Amino acid sequence: MSCPAPELFSTPPGDDAAWIAGEIAALRPGLLGYVASLLPQARGEAEDVVQATCVVLWEKREGFQQGTDFKAWAFRTAYFQAMAVRRDLSRSKVAVFSDETLQRLAAPAEEAASGIDTRVTALRLCVSDLPSADQRLLALKYLRRESLADHARELGMPSGRLQKTLSRLRLALKHCIEKRLKYS
Repeated sequence: MSCPAPELFSTPPGDDAAWIAGEIAALRPGLLGYVASLLPQARGEAEDVVQATCVVLWEKREGFQQGTDFKAWAFRTAYFQAMAVRRDLSRSKVAVFSDETLQRLAAPAEEAASGIDTRVTALRLCVSDLPSADQRLLALKYLRRESLADHARELGMPSGRLQKTLSRLRLALKHCIEKRLKYS
């Protein structure tokens, strides 16, 4: 599930709804990584927490002060949403980290999540530079999660060859991403 599309919300006249919706959408991957790091014992809850965070950010958009750090505001909101889930989990006898441990994890997790947006953009650009056959192979493996052995049989080649091709592609993508990040 993703953050609700901005067109699904009613937007009061003079509201910076499109800007807020764009900011929320752009931060979503980073928020997901951040929340998942705060709730490692409840990974399935991370997506729900991010969704709830998106809704809260949208509902409280008028309280956001233009010129202040939207990202910090969004991550702080996600932190409180994660803490509410953590509190509920602790009541249900699920093992949870102490508040002190989570606070120690929060800052480095936020820093790590902030780099996700640029890495995802770099990955997309690097994949788009690949030949279409390589893009299809990556999609088969990582998006559709289909069997490489079946695909190799369809192509009439050994599955080990496809594995080597994927290894080569992953290494090429890693170098491409590092290069793009170095020069960005």
